[in-house]
Amino acid sequence: MMAAAKSGSLSKYGQECPICLDVFTSPRQLPCLHCFCEHCLQDYITSKATSTLGYLGEFLCPVCYAVTKSQSNDIESKECASLFPYSSLPVVEKSKVERSCEVCSNSSHGDVNVAKKFCVTCEEFMCNDCALYHKSMKMSKCHQMTTTDAWECNPESSVRCTEEFGCLEHDNEDIKFYCKNHGIACCGTCTYLYHNTCKDVFELKQNLPDLLEEMNPHKIMEELQTLEDHLGNFLGMNKEEISIMESKITNISAKIAEIRKKINRMLDDIEMMVKTEGDRIYEDWMIRKQEQNHQCQSLINAVRSSYALLETVNRHGSARKKFFVASKMMNQLLSYNEQVRERFGRVEHMKINIKLNKHMKVLLSKDVQMQAKIECHKEFKDMQGNIIIKPLRERDVVLSRVLDIDCPSSKEPVYTGIVQFPQGEIMLIDSNNDTCCLYDSSYNFITSHTLPGHPSGLCLFGDHDVYIAMPAKRAVRLLLIRDRSIRVTGTIATRYRCYGLDAVDKDTIVVSGPCSVTSGSRKCYWSLITRAGLVILHHEFDCQWTYEAFIALDMTKYRIYVSVSGGNTVYCFGLTDGELYFVYVSNDLKFPLSVTVDRDDNVYVVGYCSNNIHKLSPDGVKLQIISSDVAEKPTGICFNHNRDIFLITNQSQMGRQLQQYMHT
Repeated sequence: MMAAAKSGSLSKYGQECPICLDVFTSPRQLPCLHCFCEHCLQDYITSKATSTLGYLGEFLCPVCYAVTKSQSNDIESKECASLFPYSSLPVVEKSKVERSCEVCSNSSHGDVNVAKKFCVTCEEFMCNDCALYHKSMKMSKCHQMTTTDAWECNPESSVRCTEEFGCLEHDNEDIKFYCKNHGIACCGTCTYLYHNTCKDVFELKQNLPDLLEEMNPHKIMEELQTLEDHLGNFLGMNKEEISIMESKITNISAKIAEIRKKINRMLDDIEMMVKTEGDRIYEDWMIRKQEQNHQCQSLINAVRSSYALLETVNRHGSARKKFFVASKMMNQLLSYNEQVRERFGRVEHMKINIKLNKHMKVLLSKDVQMQAKIECHKEFKDMQGNIIIKPLRERDVVLSRVLDIDCPSSKEPVYTGIVQFPQGEIMLIDSNNDTCCLYDSSYNFITSHTLPGHPSGLCLFGDHDVYIAMPAKRAVRLLLIRDRSIRVTGTIATRYRCYGLDAVDKDTIVVSGPCSVTSGSRKCYWSLITRAGLVILHHEFDCQWTYEAFIALDMTKYRIYVSVSGGNTVYCFGLTDGELYFVYVSNDLKFPLSVTVDRDDNVYVVGYCSNNIHKLSPDGVKLQIISSDVAEKPTGICFNHNRDIFLITNQSQMGRQLQQYMHT
């Protein structure tokens, strides 16, 4: 059953052009043995003329993607496809379909007749006219000729199992020899040029049966079928993984939507509570206010009556009458003032106190932060996300402090790296003097330690551990800072020179640098390495030109940022899979060196020759270019423990300086 299915599949494949999916028309065969209609192949070659391979006179096979060299010097030539050999295999595979005369197809007059005859010797289909002409020629008059109908009834009897191929390198010279040492068939010229020292070279014609038996085409077909099955299984597994991933994404989206609904319901509950409590308090407050207004109006009326009475008596009454009324009004005035003090002497403000449960208190906390962690399968940990609501305000960066650095050295110092410890101390790398220098929180020099090998970048892990890149040694040194002293505790070997590094966790670091130190190098790398020296992941990428490559990690988004010196480029990769997320290129960034990340996941890159610092968003969008009169030749950059203040080392003409920037 399998053999039958396989035969049917191959027969169907042999009848149709892989490009147009129609019956072959003038089939042409590439060196990889795949066949295509001549016009389909010509259109395909023409469409690839402007590609990178096209400029080299080459193109990829549409089926197997093998690099194929054009038979013409001009790949845009309209006759490029016709220069490939005509193949009879697709014609032999045709079954119960109308065939064209192959002799007419190879001629230049353009008219192609329907084939009625089949030459068994030449294995060609011919029309009646071409068959008569074929039989009339002296060379082919003895050829066995049959009808196409008879051939269709028993095609196996007339199928030739081998195909004569010409040498593509030597003007289609016939292939007559086989080199068993190299396992390839070759022409006489190839045998003389490339296989003259091989011991097992013999004529192909004499040893063809033995070679066929040794090669065993049926076994090869079975292996091809097995390979196809494996690829099919792999494709099915990939589709299943894609389906699982889509399901995970759907579930995460659903969970996020559910979290949003819960948050909205909580906000609705808060709004309803505020409204209900406010309405109740407002009603009580209004009742009291209306009662106060009524009492106040009554008191106003009483005061007016007393005033009118006293005014009338004062005009027309006797002195005795005035005395008694005035005395009475004086007592009445005291009573009025007492009532005013008691009833209206203080202002009552409406207060609304809403008791919130602990979830709502978290929701309405001072920092207004919410975190929604999505639980995923361990393979999808990089999908865990944090939903953070931040205050809506602009954060500008300003220069807050400039300090001269005092470090004893025999040569002119060149500071290539800097870190700040949680307690405020800082460490600088002086690459030119092979030294690391330690300063206290007031930036006073404490001590130094010699590290032969031109140390470059450094990173902090924990409160006292420091990793330092040693490019000349192709290694990373582990340093312990205790009691105002520096001690080397270990070494990690690297494959290439490493200039930049950062810590992933207590057991893993990521290093970066060029793959070669030769002039004109075009490749950089970054690698995940354990403290034991085991390489977990190694990734190489093309770049314009580089001498150094520095690196920074963003463990929130699982991203790696690599700044490549010698150009104006910053690359962003995924930490878990090495996927390239973006490439930042700016003419305002010249010779980038150190790179770091702040608490908002923004990226900072120092431009050594452009005298500035570029601030990028996590997606590679330029947010700000930080520059000042003292930002001359910046080299290293680092953030403090809270990631809101960063320090920059620079090499100004006035001396080596340390600059402190902060968010306003």
